[in-house]
Amino acid sequence: MSPFEGVFDYIILGAGSAGCILAAMLAERLPDDRILLLEAGDDIPPHHETVWDPTKWVLVSRDRTLEWGYRSVAQRGLDGREIKLGRAKALGGCSVHNAMVYVRGGAYGFDRWAREGCVGWAYEELLPYFERVEERMHITQAEMDPFIEDLVVACNHMGIPYNPNYNTSPHQFGVSPFQFLISPGGQRETTFKNFLGARSHKNLHIASGVRFDRILFDHARRAVAVAATDLRTQRQVEIHAGREILVAAGAIGSPHLLLLSGVGPESQLRDLGIPVVSALPGVGENFQDDLFVTAMFLSKKPLPPQPYGLMGAVIFTSTDPSTLPYLTDVECSLASGTMEGLELSPDKRQSYFIYPNLQLLGSRGTIKLASPNPAEHPLIDPRYLEAPEDIQRGIFCVELARRIGQDRGLSGWFAEEILPGPHVQTDAEMEAYIRRTADTCYHYAGTCKMGVDDMAVVTPDLEVRGTQGLRVVDASIIPTTVSGNTAAATMMIAAKGADLVLASRRSA
Repeated sequence: MSPFEGVFDYIILGAGSAGCILAAMLAERLPDDRILLLEAGDDIPPHHETVWDPTKWVLVSRDRTLEWGYRSVAQRGLDGREIKLGRAKALGGCSVHNAMVYVRGGAYGFDRWAREGCVGWAYEELLPYFERVEERMHITQAEMDPFIEDLVVACNHMGIPYNPNYNTSPHQFGVSPFQFLISPGGQRETTFKNFLGARSHKNLHIASGVRFDRILFDHARRAVAVAATDLRTQRQVEIHAGREILVAAGAIGSPHLLLLSGVGPESQLRDLGIPVVSALPGVGENFQDDLFVTAMFLSKKPLPPQPYGLMGAVIFTSTDPSTLPYLTDVECSLASGTMEGLELSPDKRQSYFIYPNLQLLGSRGTIKLASPNPAEHPLIDPRYLEAPEDIQRGIFCVELARRIGQDRGLSGWFAEEILPGPHVQTDAEMEAYIRRTADTCYHYAGTCKMGVDDMAVVTPDLEVRGTQGLRVVDASIIPTTVSGNTAAATMMIAAKGADLVLASRRSA
């Protein structure tokens, strides 16, 4: 018997950071329902040589066998470069190859969602969902070492205080021990392993190696089936859903799938001969991401070992001091030159990096269909640094990283600035450096935004407007990004999404 035969109550498309959590929570609370979780990638074996070792995360992010292989179109704001846009293709999604960083995000950003009409999405209302995730995803708080102790002193000289816990403090502002999704045994945590690894849900069916090509609707615009391709056999199948189809394919995959299914901007769909099911101009719009810039310094002495991959400290601050302490838009991570995958020459390995992440950027990009063929990647145009204010904030970040890296608090370590280099001094020189070297933080969001305005794709209940029986539950629904990495927010969205599905079930 085919694993796809019969009708499933719920079909979840994408077994990533959101999909695994959504599947587990629905399977546990709806034991009599049939639930199907589809994923194009495969499982990660327990003996995989790089995935589970936190110190090898850079190598994992380059593993093409775990990647979709997305690239942006040429970026005018980044000197015409095409940017690699990493997305994991595996059970567990991006929790398999990200830097394992756990940052809930600033409360101000979530409260903005609620103020703009997303009822139920204020930070205090979302806190129980973060905590629900944290019950199963083990969070390791990094330990201090001699370099980090001196870093705290350097930050204090910049007016940046020590913050013992950026996730539970009233605000993020400060220099803090970084928090990572690393097990007590020192292994990477993934949503698949932690939520579904025991495979104890008898009502949950998991099918990997399956590409979902489009969603099928009935005459009432109810989502009733998924057209998919078994990538191992190239057999095309049609899988039916009795209650809902839940899209959790991420901020690139979810808008791509909706567009292929006839949900999106009417003119774009008609130009490609795709029948329009729901004309939603916001599908694929509002693409948001964070960018990082790099400062590198030679060290007088070897850096302490870094068991977390990145260094065990993070700095949250703002390009606009008037917003502090409650709104930050800069997150500085750090690394040692000995981190695996940096591929530095021997004379550069005794070094340290400061990577300011530029957050809450003004630039907005798009995702559009290249063709109606589901096997063809979409056209992704992040439009990095096209908002005029973004480059000024980038210059601020380069200056901040330089000041911290060379501060007298780090005088026992600082030997020489390598990047941007002493030849980069004026604003014009720093702008040129940023446009030449800035890169994605992989924090994509917003392309199926939640809201109540005309550009909203989903309602605050995550239902796709103009359809029935269809929701999106992943980072693509984020209206405006929050100050932090997107992994924690994505997992929270999945936990809340499960409750929204259950609530509509009870009211039916």
